[in-house]
Amino acid sequence: MSNKRRIRWDRIVGAAIVPIVLIFLLGSCISRCSKEDESTLTEQSSTEDVAEQTGTQPADPQSKTTTAVSTTFNGAEMTMVNVPIVITDDDSTDNPILIDSSSASADTTESSEPVNTLPAGYQSVPVRLSAMYAGNLVLVNKENPSHLSSDELALEQVYFAEDKPDSYEISYPGHTSLNSTALSQFNRLMKAYFSATGNKEIMFNYGYLAADKEKSNPDSPTGLDVQLHIKRNDGGYEYITNTAPYSWVYEHMASYGFVLRYPAEKADITGERGGFTAIRYVGVPHAAYMDEENLCLEEYLDRLKKDHNFFTGTPLEYELNKQVYRIYYVPVDSTADGDPTVPVPNAGSYEISGNNSDGFIVTAIVG
Repeated sequence: MSNKRRIRWDRIVGAAIVPIVLIFLLGSCISRCSKEDESTLTEQSSTEDVAEQTGTQPADPQSKTTTAVSTTFNGAEMTMVNVPIVITDDDSTDNPILIDSSSASADTTESSEPVNTLPAGYQSVPVRLSAMYAGNLVLVNKENPSHLSSDELALEQVYFAEDKPDSYEISYPGHTSLNSTALSQFNRLMKAYFSATGNKEIMFNYGYLAADKEKSNPDSPTGLDVQLHIKRNDGGYEYITNTAPYSWVYEHMASYGFVLRYPAEKADITGERGGFTAIRYVGVPHAAYMDEENLCLEEYLDRLKKDHNFFTGTPLEYELNKQVYRIYYVPVDSTADGDPTVPVPNAGSYEISGNNSDGFIVTAIVG
């Protein structure tokens, strides 16, 4: 009788199925974990990319909240408000050429300047830092050179001005120029001078001249300075003097915005020998006040800085031709980041001028 063993195929199949199932389950688990890790990495990378582009901090994976830090940029270019105030003694009813304060552009850029609390009725308007070197009240002398090129001075050729009267001549008509506002006021002054005296002997000798150019004085690069001479009968010329009939010019020029730039008695302050040759446009209210107080330009700007600082003093209130002007100095820290802001009245009209060194002068009509 044979003892041959019978093969149990059912047990063999059962034993083989178990490792196959285990291998399948292990592979499935590995695949699922790999996909979850890939999804997590992709989501995190996407969040970081968005954060980098928008300035938003990604959420802390351990935190339930997300903190967003966003930055707003103002791409609008800031401009300086600078329009001359014009009032003359022969036309005091004219409306001044002014800017309404509502036209000033707002600026949302943060400034690193010291924060000063504005009193009621004022707002801050942005200006370029470079605007500190422009305007009717810039002080240009040996210590404070001009920072502007001739292209930045709004120059106009004197000979070709439409409102030029024939009551004065030009020494060098081909290349004599002056700031357009100053020239317009000078032409009005010369028309009034001829009407009062009938004299045509005054000559416009020099206007704008580059620094250190022959015949220039320290103020010539401003384009606001006029050098006057007298035409002789023989065709030559001589220096103008404060004698009749020419004295009429010095008695009335403040009403047109001009002052004597280098008074002889102020030579120790201006640093120039002085005389009656050079007159300088500064604007009507400033010229009138300087004339009343017997101040040269250096003294006037120094008084505004010391006594009429907007933040530490009291604005100068000055009445002229039935209008009240408020004039004050605003200091600027030129080392601070960004462009400065200047306080101006919320309503009414104003002008802003740089002083060419460390701040701005605001001239506002308040009554």
